[in-house]
Amino acid sequence: MSIPIECHERDQLFGTRAPPGLGSIQTMRWAAKNPPNDPQVSFSGMNVMLTGANSGIGYEAAVKFAKLGASKVILAVRTLEKGYAAKHDIQMSVGEGYKCGRLIVMQLDMDDFGSVKRFATSLEEEVGADGLQVAILNAGIAPGTYSVAKETGWESSLQVNVLSTAFLAICLLPLLKLGSEGKVHPAQLIFTGSAECVSVTEDIPVDVPHVLEALNEPESFHPRKSYLITKLLVVYVMQGLIDDYLVAPLDQQCPVVISVVCPGYTVTNLARDLSWPQRTVMMLMNMYCGRSAEEGSRSLLSASLLGAAGHGKFWTNDNFLDLEYTSTAEGQKLQARVWKEIRDVCLKEL
Repeated sequence: MSIPIECHERDQLFGTRAPPGLGSIQTMRWAAKNPPNDPQVSFSGMNVMLTGANSGIGYEAAVKFAKLGASKVILAVRTLEKGYAAKHDIQMSVGEGYKCGRLIVMQLDMDDFGSVKRFATSLEEEVGADGLQVAILNAGIAPGTYSVAKETGWESSLQVNVLSTAFLAICLLPLLKLGSEGKVHPAQLIFTGSAECVSVTEDIPVDVPHVLEALNEPESFHPRKSYLITKLLVVYVMQGLIDDYLVAPLDQQCPVVISVVCPGYTVTNLARDLSWPQRTVMMLMNMYCGRSAEEGSRSLLSASLLGAAGHGKFWTNDNFLDLEYTSTAEGQKLQARVWKEIRDVCLKEL
């Protein structure tokens, strides 16, 4: 297996930090003018799986993994027709040298726990004894109005961005552990997040019996705020998985590295479900501070190259972001509380 890379090469993944004192919009503008490094490292011998792989940064990352020689690039998509179209486009981009059989399209509906479970079973059959070396959980939605997943009753963005994502991560851990057996370096589990989640740390209801149920109420929904709350909960999921499933003895390497990566403000179809006025604002933002999907996808690849250095970290703009609120006693208490609720929902589905 050709990667992860050596320490001196890993240092090259880090880039220049944004100047201090910039506001949120100014930081995004700076980031658009200073896109991430584009790693050029072989992924030979590695099985890579991406959700949300038929468009946006997931698609662009899949192109890169294929070009860099991954043994298998598994495209997890909701609609098979779109998945096969993406496979065709990736094959055309990569060229004949990358055999078509190494691009695998598999169905995954993140609205439905049953689909997630079936996908995990099929994925196990696909990768076999080789296991999985990289899993990028990138599928996400940003609905413009309140809606619920018909199979579960949870608000749609809570279901897709948090609950199904956490459930899939739990299902994938055995495959990732298998993928790290006999290897020098651990497997990588990467969540796509948003650095803007720091702006909603005070918006999670705490004076309620159950946080998730409170967030599930129609009156709690706000298009931007609810989306960012789901991305904050993804950080909680990362830490919960590490605490509950990946505590390794001090003299042993953790078999799976888990991290969250923010690709920056990226021009994708994520806003497809927003209202016309909301999309107009997004279009203006895209013009002023938007990265291309290709530029955003670079961060997914670099995150997969960080090795143990990335464990429990938040990666964005070629640097680690210090999420101070998660290190306070109050922040840790809330994280543990919310993670328990998420985990309890997931474990009922196993």
